[in-house]
Amino acid sequence: MSRVEKRYGCPVEVTVEAIGGKWKSTILWWLRQSAKRPSELLQLIPGLTQKVLTRQLRELESDGLIHRQTFSETPPRVEYSLTSQGEALRSLVELMADWGKNKLPNFQFGIVNLKDIQVLVIADEPIAQELKIALGVVCEATVTIVSKAITLEQLNQVQPDVVVVDFSGDSDDFTSLVRHVQQLEMRLARPTPAIALATSNNRGQAFSQGFRIVLTKPVETIELAAATASFTGRLG
Repeated sequence: MSRVEKRYGCPVEVTVEAIGGKWKSTILWWLRQSAKRPSELLQLIPGLTQKVLTRQLRELESDGLIHRQTFSETPPRVEYSLTSQGEALRSLVELMADWGKNKLPNFQFGIVNLKDIQVLVIADEPIAQELKIALGVVCEATVTIVSKAITLEQLNQVQPDVVVVDFSGDSDDFTSLVRHVQQLEMRLARPTPAIALATSNNRGQAFSQGFRIVLTKPVETIELAAATASFTGRLG
């Protein structure tokens, strides 16, 4: 039975049916800034399984709230983004986030958990200082800033929990960096996520160089903090 045929007691039921449950609103929150791969959503949302994510994405797509786009790349790339109907829910989702912050004023949703996290930032000014303030001052992480040329030896010295890279586009080649990060992961026997901050136009380039997570600029402090906390196991 379609929604048009189904009878509802009040219009709130329609909204709850579309975005109710534990995960749908959270997925919409992460998609409100930019498109995401399913693999990104799995890493950004602690406790969400592949099976449940697939079902939730299909239902959101069926309800016309998100759009699935397949890119002709090797390997194939699939991304989800908000449709116009999904965009119409942005203010509602952000109100839900504000209500949650007011409900738990002493819990900063990832920001408080960055105090002992080592973050390596690879960026030029003024982005480097902006990230240092966002992650180091606001979120209390330990931030090390280096230029875009970094050796494996430097990486081993810092031993970061997370690497954040300002990815500018065609002139950037971070394939060696990503390879160094993978070697560091093997040596330390723990994940060391490398996050690229890119524009919507060069997300594909960042993925092609090996980045598993790409956040679209401009990135909100709360989004970067929540992502960092999720990747380092400080949430969930």
